Amino acid sequence: MVGFGFRFITKRNFALPARLAPDQSRGYLIPIGTQARPDGYTEIFRRIFAMLAQRPQVVVLTAHTHSEAPSEELEGTLLTLGAGQVQRLALVNRSDSDHASALALIERAELVVLSADQPLRLSTLLGGTQLARLLRRRNADGVAVAGIGPGAAILAEHMLAGGAHGPTPRMGSVTLAPGLGLSNRLVIDQGGAGADRLGRLLAALALNPFALGIGIDPDTAAFIGPDNVVDVVGHGGITVVDPSDVGHSNVAEVGPSGPISITNLRVHVLVHGSRYDLDFRRSIT
Repeated sequence: MVGFGFRFITKRNFALPARLAPDQSRGYLIPIGTQARPDGYTEIFRRIFAMLAQRPQVVVLTAHTHSEAPSEELEGTLLTLGAGQVQRLALVNRSDSDHASALALIERAELVVLSADQPLRLSTLLGGTQLARLLRRRNADGVAVAGIGPGAAILAEHMLAGGAHGPTPRMGSVTLAPGLGLSNRLVIDQGGAGADRLGRLLAALALNPFALGIGIDPDTAAFIGPDNVVDVVGHGGITVVDPSDVGHSNVAEVGPSGPISITNLRVHVLVHGSRYDLDFRRSIT
């Protein structure tokens, strides 16, 4: 018996959106904050579908407990905003990620949307599987991959799997785990400063000062293009924490649950229409 399920939904008669430029070597990465309002994702997915082919094939890849399984509302929203076909692939066991039917869905997809009730649930079902390798290859070939809420964190190589709320970074306040690895330069927190999670993002960067920290507000998305430029879309903001010039930190000496000192960080708060260059670590006007 196959341990996963998917639904196939279609809708026809959509206008032709523009395709991505043919010289783009990989697809967009799109971490999206949690949904806070009924229309919170409308502008985000309209922007996504404007970059894709007419009536794109979409796969919603989920890992939820039965009690927290997502409703069909997301699929309905995707169809209304421009998807031609939506299939849900619900992972239950690790073996599901190596099943031929699951791999075939991803091979045909033009957009993959990752959704989970917690990042670790998805990463433990995906990590080291054929499906994880296929997702990396498909993204390298130009397929867009989005992550919603907790599903956003898994896009990065260093996944922020959880942590305590609060503005001050503390030792032991953050849990890091291997992610999908579609980017090795980011640590993504879907909570952002608005959810009082800045402390755990700072703690993650104290442990990994080579990475950029991105906190994403609800109903907001970071469109990370093949040129490594971030475009902000949505109702909230993106908090970017840059530790490239980090100064003194006591992270090697602080005791369990002790506050972490970290100096000389650069913080940017970007809203709808803002752009940020990940390569040069600067905002674009």
